[in-house]
Amino acid sequence: MPSLSPSPTRHTELVDQAVARLSPRWTTWTLQTIQHHGPMRLADINSALPWIGVHAMAQIVRRMQTSGLLDRPQFGVYDLTPLGRDARSVHRAISAWHRTHLADDVASLAEAERVEDALGRLRGKGAIPLLHALAQYGPLPNGALRNEAALATGSFHYRITQLQNDRLLTRTSPFSGRGSEYTLTSAARGLTPVYAELAEFARKALPAAARPDQHGATAQQAVRASAAVRRSPAAASELFSHVSAPEPHVPAYVTALSHPSRTR
Repeated sequence: MPSLSPSPTRHTELVDQAVARLSPRWTTWTLQTIQHHGPMRLADINSALPWIGVHAMAQIVRRMQTSGLLDRPQFGVYDLTPLGRDARSVHRAISAWHRTHLADDVASLAEAERVEDALGRLRGKGAIPLLHALAQYGPLPNGALRNEAALATGSFHYRITQLQNDRLLTRTSPFSGRGSEYTLTSAARGLTPVYAELAEFARKALPAAARPDQHGATAQQAVRASAAVRRSPAAASELFSHVSAPEPHVPAYVTALSHPSRTR
């Protein structure tokens, strides 16, 4: 992961904050539905996403209001905030990464489902710091990696196992004995443009008073982030363009129960 801020630790924190805001289940579906239709009443959102219960949908939009993604321009009507609209560039980066690096058994997944699946792989205490440590320092043994991520032993082993199952980490040796180290998979190494978009999204979410001077270091960081995205192979083909194939309108598990979507 390149350093997109004066402090690599701060960059990791920004990515973590963005993932925490965007990863709760159905957030992406709700954002993209309202983006497509414009301001919507709760009943209309439910009609567009009928697999979500009425009470669950009410909780989702309230949570998204609290997190600054949705606003109520009038009673009972929900619309995207400027921050909610900014999520679109993050979604495109994540969807492009998912298509490039995570081939699946389903011929076509909705973009929203790809985004939620990818964010599920990055969510959870320690996931981003672990990935960041390996990106910065290369293959690391258990102890060094745990220290870099500042995780308790139990949390570390749980997260390492999960990241391996999610195809983001792998061992340099099939055995966990002496000399075994963890390293990033090619999919994890391809996350660079995703990290850049997530960090920039989190920066925009900061209160205006807490943002660095736009005419100083932060403006240069944004330029470097955009350049990193443009240089990415994924960016060249898919990042800023819509997928030509028609998008499905429901999650895969609704139409193919044998292939459930991630629910973490």
